[in-house]
Amino acid sequence: MSSRTGVRRSRRPAQHAAPPRKRLWPRIVGFGFSGVLLLGIIVVGVFVYQAVSVASNLLAAKDEISLVLDDATSGDTQQVVEHAEKIQGMVEDANGKVSGPLWSVASAVPLIGENVNAVRLATQATHTIVEGALPPGIAILNSLDLKDASISDGGLDLSPLRDAQSSLPEISDAFDSANETVSSIDRSKLLPVVDDAVSSLTDVFEIAAPALDLAEQYLPNMLDLAGAEEPRRYMLVFQNNAEIRSGGGLPAATAIVDVDNGKAELADQTNTYTFRRDLKVIDPPDEMEQLYVSDTFTGFGNFTRTPNFPTTAEAFDSLWNITTDEHLDGVITIDPVVLSYMLKATGPVTSTDGTVLTSENAVQALLYDAYQRYTGEQQDLFFGDVAARVFDKVADGDWDPVQMIDQLVRAAEEERLHAWFPREDEQAMVEDLEIDGALPTSNQESTEVGLFLNDYAASKLTYFLESSLSLTCDVAAGTMTTSITVANDVPVDGMTSYQLGIRNKRYSIPLDWFVLDVMYFAPPGSEILSVSPDPDVSWETRTGIERERNVWSNRFFVPTGETKTMSYTSTIPTGDLGPVSLRFSPTVTDTPVTIDDSCGSVFAEAPAAE
Repeated sequence: MSSRTGVRRSRRPAQHAAPPRKRLWPRIVGFGFSGVLLLGIIVVGVFVYQAVSVASNLLAAKDEISLVLDDATSGDTQQVVEHAEKIQGMVEDANGKVSGPLWSVASAVPLIGENVNAVRLATQATHTIVEGALPPGIAILNSLDLKDASISDGGLDLSPLRDAQSSLPEISDAFDSANETVSSIDRSKLLPVVDDAVSSLTDVFEIAAPALDLAEQYLPNMLDLAGAEEPRRYMLVFQNNAEIRSGGGLPAATAIVDVDNGKAELADQTNTYTFRRDLKVIDPPDEMEQLYVSDTFTGFGNFTRTPNFPTTAEAFDSLWNITTDEHLDGVITIDPVVLSYMLKATGPVTSTDGTVLTSENAVQALLYDAYQRYTGEQQDLFFGDVAARVFDKVADGDWDPVQMIDQLVRAAEEERLHAWFPREDEQAMVEDLEIDGALPTSNQESTEVGLFLNDYAASKLTYFLESSLSLTCDVAAGTMTTSITVANDVPVDGMTSYQLGIRNKRYSIPLDWFVLDVMYFAPPGSEILSVSPDPDVSWETRTGIERERNVWSNRFFVPTGETKTMSYTSTIPTGDLGPVSLRFSPTVTDTPVTIDDSCGSVFAEAPAAE
């Protein structure tokens, strides 16, 4: 037996040797990294999916909101409700996603976090509006139901408006809360596409907030004007553009309207011959009174010679008080052009003599045909009858309220519709709505230049007047020149004696020539330097001050078939100047206005049209 010492045992074959022990941590780390990467990819995928879903929902909601606005404007309440339900579903889904933990984590990621957070906050703000403002807004629309509104028997049910008062604060609070959320976004770090989306939301706030404020502030006034608390009495003045005045035209007739708890009744009708014409009804300052012919504030038909409607309205109120020992609760003025707009909403009316008045023929029927067919008192009877027929048509309520509102807005924009109320809060409302017709005394909001016309021929010829205005600036000289071009398109034949100029004979001129007092109201702080050409009646030139503005009044003739341009040069006011605007007497036709590029560096830029 061999000794163990020195004996060497043989090894197992290599192929049967035990494998070496491998380290496990690299594999664990590898698998862990792969798992985390996979999980990260899944999370990112989920986040991207959610982001796409949120974007899709918000874009769809934006389209639906546009449809809601259109339907609300048209008064289609049923469609509003259907679109609103879709919007709520979309926005609730989007808000649920952005309120989850993924979006909170993603908001903290460098570089992209600000954009993720902006989308999250914008979504939450949209949700706040949809949840807080949409339901009460729909409730108001349902109660008002504009599309099917009935104003039967001259009455409007005021209860929905009363109910709306309690809902408006809730809607305003929702918009305020949403605006606060969006205002917290730091937009300086946003990508353009995200910033545009946030900007579109802030635009909604900028549009909605003032409208909501006005509605909340002035709805009580609207109820009061409708006689919700006590009966009201208003004078509706019809101006005749065929005998032009600075404010529009000769006050041909009025309607006295009583309103009680939403119901309106035609209480009386008046005209030039109803009132005394030898009493001075208001006592303006000397520097203003010297601008006008002596009977301006004594005669019913002359109160509109001033373009400042509050002065005109106060004159009517004073005349009514002298006549009846009562004051009016308001004065509203329109002209036949406004009447034609209203007929677009109401449809035709038929006068006692069988004349069918439509939106297309009303202006000609009232301002030309009536003078061809009737004389003297018959004309007044015709105008009064038409006014009564239109009032009855409106009181009947068988017309589209939304279309009526659109037409009245159009009339207001053309300075054909003005209103005045003696109560301060109600007058503040019409000032905010810009239907007060007052001449501004400051250039802060707008630098207003005025060129107005008063017919002195006592004719009905200005039915055939066409005009245009222009403004140029000489910045180096510090002056501005405002021009009005007037065309006399009176037919050669066929005019009646009542239409022709009664006062033309005193000037030895043809009876179909225009005799116009052209009034130039310089902007506040501007001095008038010259007028060109020289006035045709130099001794009738008047200068003075009205509403803290320098004014010149000059008398010009415009022969039949000819055109004349009158230009006034004045200094450019100093200080910060708002956008320039040209105001003028509304005529039967449109009046084009041109502001030369030379004025671009002088006045603030006008806000972009909505």
